[in-house]
Amino acid sequence: MVLLSALYVILEPVGRTWALLATLWRLVYASIWVLMSLNLLTALRLLNRADYMRVLGTDQSQTLARLYLSGFDAYYVGLLFYGLASTACSYLFFKSGYIPRGLAGFGVIASAWAAACTLAFIISPAFAKVVNLWWFDSGLGIFELATGFWLVFKGLRPGIAVPDPA
Repeated sequence: MVLLSALYVILEPVGRTWALLATLWRLVYASIWVLMSLNLLTALRLLNRADYMRVLGTDQSQTLARLYLSGFDAYYVGLLFYGLASTACSYLFFKSGYIPRGLAGFGVIASAWAAACTLAFIISPAFAKVVNLWWFDSGLGIFELATGFWLVFKGLRPGIAVPDPA
């Protein structure tokens, strides 16, 4: 929430509409990943054989735990929103000049790639045979790490942004 708020405050003068969209999309992806984590903990509880689970047999409780573990597809729904949010933020960083334009441009391309690949995978899981799953978000991760290091060690450069009238 702190990162989400900080990004909004930094990028809002550059483009309010895009900053709001990026904030909304980051909030959605964070919520999805919190729920995904809770699903994993629920599976662990099911396998822990608590007293209330004794009504079910071993096979039944393991099957129920597998059902919770199969919710890994939620990762890709979260990744879609993460890619959309990062694309919007990268665009605003590119427009503002707060970080080097080459880095911001790479972020736009890598983030849009992650969102497009994820959407294609959600629509057709066979897309993973065309593009390896590791290639979906690798560029996005590199961009996020590089931007994080840039902001920690170099800070924001004086912006050359023109306020967005929208």
